Amino acid sequence: MRFRPLIAMCLFMGLAAQELRQLPDWAAKAAQSAAGEAEPPEADAWVLLDRTEMAYTGEGEVRTRRFRLVKVLSERGLGEAVYAIGSLGGRSSKVKQLKAWNLRPDGDLIKLDTDSAVILDDDRPSEISTSLLTTTKLPRVVTGSLLAFESLESTRHPMGPTAVAMPMQPHPVRRWELEVAASGGWFTDLRHVVVRMDVRHLAPWVPSPEIIQGKSLKISGLPALPKAEGAGPSPRNTLPSVLVRFQDPEFHGGPPTDTWNTLAAGVDARYQERFQPSRVMDVSNQGVKEALLAIHAWMVRELTYKQVYITPERGWLPDPGPEVVRHRYGDCKDLTCCLLSEAKGMGLEVHPVMALIGHGFIEEDEEPSFTSFDHVISAIALKESLGFPAEVVTSGGRFLLVDPTSRFTPLGLLPAVHRNRRVMICTPRGAQWVRVPAAAVQVPVARITIEGEVDAGRSVVAQLSIEEVGESLGLRGAFATQGNKALQDLLAQWLDLPPTASLVLQSQGDPWDLSNPFRVGATLRQPGALRREGQDDVLPAWGMPGVPPSIQSSHRVRRFPVESNRLGRLELQATYRLPYALRPVLPFLDITTAFRTLHWKAQAQVQGGLPVVQLHLDQSLEPAFFDASHRDKGVASWKEDRAQLLRIWNDGLACSLVK
Repeated sequence: MRFRPLIAMCLFMGLAAQELRQLPDWAAKAAQSAAGEAEPPEADAWVLLDRTEMAYTGEGEVRTRRFRLVKVLSERGLGEAVYAIGSLGGRSSKVKQLKAWNLRPDGDLIKLDTDSAVILDDDRPSEISTSLLTTTKLPRVVTGSLLAFESLESTRHPMGPTAVAMPMQPHPVRRWELEVAASGGWFTDLRHVVVRMDVRHLAPWVPSPEIIQGKSLKISGLPALPKAEGAGPSPRNTLPSVLVRFQDPEFHGGPPTDTWNTLAAGVDARYQERFQPSRVMDVSNQGVKEALLAIHAWMVRELTYKQVYITPERGWLPDPGPEVVRHRYGDCKDLTCCLLSEAKGMGLEVHPVMALIGHGFIEEDEEPSFTSFDHVISAIALKESLGFPAEVVTSGGRFLLVDPTSRFTPLGLLPAVHRNRRVMICTPRGAQWVRVPAAAVQVPVARITIEGEVDAGRSVVAQLSIEEVGESLGLRGAFATQGNKALQDLLAQWLDLPPTASLVLQSQGDPWDLSNPFRVGATLRQPGALRREGQDDVLPAWGMPGVPPSIQSSHRVRRFPVESNRLGRLELQATYRLPYALRPVLPFLDITTAFRTLHWKAQAQVQGGLPVVQLHLDQSLEPAFFDASHRDKGVASWKEDRAQLLRIWNDGLACSLVK
């Protein structure tokens, strides 16, 4: 490895200046300036330059030009031959130019332009949108190739002229640059446009950033993203990022973002226009609580969630309530609009609530931006408490929070993903920030009872009973939306049944009755379920909690904080009647770590003259976080937690023969 810098220098020198001139000027200069520098150790590719030039041209349009030069260092870096640009499609965004060059170490040059790009529909099964993926792939890429890409994209984002950049990448970056400006044309005066940059989390990743506020950020020697580190927090709260906002008082296509209060008031005003009740149910003779329960129950049964971005022109605004009822589906903003439309029809004060659930959390010192959110839920103002746990009290009054996208969470509770998160209630008076209390969420619970009988051939026949609170196992949702077959398949997958096993459903509860746990009964048969390992017999692992994965390679230094958001309870009671007496190898074990508490008990008894082994497990998972100064402690705690779970799997189900 000590010869690698010399090899790198020779490769660069092998590409003579005349050959580098086959690349565009910006790429040739970047390659030449890197000549003779040592390659980053253990890297598969080296990004010599990643430069983005961003200009606001007025009327909500942002033009982004990107320049990228990568040197391939190993076969694992050949994937850098692919360059992709995601966009919303429609009239909101367009890739105007895409060029690519592959300068091979033998001096051959392959050049592609926009005609070689492929445009793909970027939809997933759960969404309807116009989003597109424009991609190109350079051919004949080998180790030592210099890959240059140049693109120009025009974007009119429905939520206003904003953009987010994340500098760190899977490979180290020699030079990363961002330049922003308001660029007016002959007939456009953009002197009134204010450019703001919110640069976050540079430390400890970037030792010496070059920042000109509102104009540029430049970084040299940017490390690669840490590899093989699980249980890490969201990148938005951990890794370097730049939020660029072009504040144009002449542009009214998105909500104002000069302050959180103006943003909240702007969102509320536009939503209120669409709160139009359909009155799908006559609740005129019911009290507020009973009426809300009836409306919520109707929505749960009749409306389905689907991410809808049919036209970027509709953008961040929901369909009016009657349209959602007519479609019978909608995304978070649509379902929120439907619920709040009906509540407004009852004479209640209602407001949208902006939340972030899929990409970390909203930090208290963030600059105002609509892009800080990825979810919309509902707030219904209450003059007096209805006794629901999801009621919050703010300086602006008491509100009931409802997430109508969670079909199987009862009214009055929120799904567990909202626990302790900051949400913004949008009112005409501005933003009402609240943190969702732990008591407001529904903790997922699974209660499993197994009554099994083992015959002399080690086959097991068992009666399985499950009670599910929330969507702990996903059984309620599978049965409600797809029926018996989906429920049976999900159970078989969760129990990890081999093809020789059979599972027959015996009973199912009403999946739409959210006031009670969802109950399932089944008969399970599996040949050879009692396994022989060495001197021990091993009972089936049905209902056992999964073993957490390893989060850290032993030879690497941890760089991410450690975070786990797992929440829920599991209660398992299993009884196995046996043809001969067995004694559990691990009769007791109590586990207490930062991530869980677990009580394990296994005992041998005699019932009705037959030997019996009874298993009892009670587990509670709790969220945990270890910041950068305590990450080593977090890794150690995770390893201990994993080792203890492995102990139950290895010894807890093992039984020795009683002689």
